[in-house]
Amino acid sequence: MTQSSPRICVIDRTDGVRSPELDRYAAVHHVQTLRPDTARSIDPGTEVVFVRAGYWNAIDALLEDAPALRWVHINMAGVDHIVTPALRASDVVLTNARGVLDEAIAEFVQGAVLLWSKGLLTSVLDTRERRTNYRTLKGNDELAAVVIGAGSIGTAIAQKLRAMGVPRVDGVRRTVGAASGEFDRVLTVDELRGTLGEYSVVVAVLPATETTRGLLGEELLSALAEETAFVNVGRGDTVDNVALAAAMEARPGSAAILDVTSPEPLPPEHPLFERRNVVISPHMSGDTHSRHARFTELFLGNLERFRRGERLRNVVDTAEH
Repeated sequence: MTQSSPRICVIDRTDGVRSPELDRYAAVHHVQTLRPDTARSIDPGTEVVFVRAGYWNAIDALLEDAPALRWVHINMAGVDHIVTPALRASDVVLTNARGVLDEAIAEFVQGAVLLWSKGLLTSVLDTRERRTNYRTLKGNDELAAVVIGAGSIGTAIAQKLRAMGVPRVDGVRRTVGAASGEFDRVLTVDELRGTLGEYSVVVAVLPATETTRGLLGEELLSALAEETAFVNVGRGDTVDNVALAAAMEARPGSAAILDVTSPEPLPPEHPLFERRNVVISPHMSGDTHSRHARFTELFLGNLERFRRGERLRNVVDTAEH
């Protein structure tokens, strides 16, 4: 089936950041643009919704207000905030932005590892305290890494770690299956339990699902090596952050670099803030200026597929969430 001009609605960002590519498309096609607070004014005949607004989650109201809806695309890789029982029960196809931010997130992980292995975190802290403390640093060829979540982002991270000279990079999947050749081994979570202490770099890239929430808890975190860089660029609720604070307190030669936490932001009294060897960034590891153009490029490419009746890229299996 082909559709020459599906009815499209954009649920737009509230910060005023535009997408020139999308604006050019909307100038010659009928596109309804709404903000999250006006989304209930959607044309009931809308078939396609492009969600540019971050963490917009009023999907149940959308299903009610737009009975002709067939496809929703969101500008995020994570979908846990938008998958509801009503969406699972519907025939609406959900696609995401998987792949768009892979390179930027992988670069962030590179920087996080180097912040620790090259002693830069300690140097920053020492500089503020007007002192100098000589240390012997770690060479990249001395490191061994495991990436927990061997999907597209995890594969990009493995490539970056390889490029900086890390000789061993293993991956972890919930079930053993096909994986990129970037990984030396692909383990299950059960296999990881007995080997976590072998790694000097541990990177979490897990999505938030029923099976991953709290997966990296006290049992696993207590098995970290004495000197480890722990980096989380997945979802905050996949890690027990209180247990992580305890693990970092017990390992002063380690560092935790967290782009995500649960909740976000953390309350000021959270124990993670008490640790000198913890760095927290505000969920921004993939947020480069160029991402908006790439988001739109993915959507418009998928729109052409939709019009031709072809399978869309990045279809989400909502049953897994």
